Amino acid sequence: TATIISDTLDEDDETIIVDISSVTNGTESGTQQATSSIIDDDSAPTVTLSVSGTPLAENAGTATFTATLSTSSGKVVTTTLSFSGTATLTSDYTRSGTTIVISIGSTTGTVTVTAVSDGTDEDDETVIVDISSITNGTESGTQQQTATITDDDDPPTVTLSVSGSPVLENGGIATFTATLSTSSAKIVTTTLSFSGTATLTDDYTR
Repeated sequence: TATIISDTLDEDDETIIVDISSVTNGTESGTQQATSSIIDDDSAPTVTLSVSGTPLAENAGTATFTATLSTSSGKVVTTTLSFSGTATLTSDYTRSGTTIVISIGSTTGTVTVTAVSDGTDEDDETVIVDISSITNGTESGTQQQTATITDDDDPPTVTLSVSGSPVLENGGIATFTATLSTSSAKIVTTTLSFSGTATLTDDYTR
């Protein structure tokens, strides 16, 4: 007899193959082999997702997303990730992969996100990572983690210039132009004040 020993490891069904290696006072009837299958009854592990290294600096900062199993498994567990958020792949960040593969016997695996530096003043941006599917495991509830990329660029400076001056009193137009030292990902609003010897409405409109 072969008595099966129970464990808690999720694994493929297994086999016990028995052959006749020798016979005393008899002969083997051809080639004799019998197989018994052991049906695994253990649940697949659950997977949770965590993040470290956030917020991360725009200048090559790195965040690490970790998938963790509730228990080790006798199967390779593959977690497929989806990426969203306000940050844009390639121009704002790169990633080491879109799947986390946890080998047999291990309980964790990681992917990393690395920020890409630019010269544009912008709001802090986010990389949102969700679990989209798991092979040989199940998601522990709804798993979602966010990494924030902290902008490190100075806002642009503003210069003011005028063209069309001097202007004729009879319908002449002067144009005042605000110019940024560099482009910005934010709306830049410049509020003006007006003074001088000319009087609004009586001498000019704006």
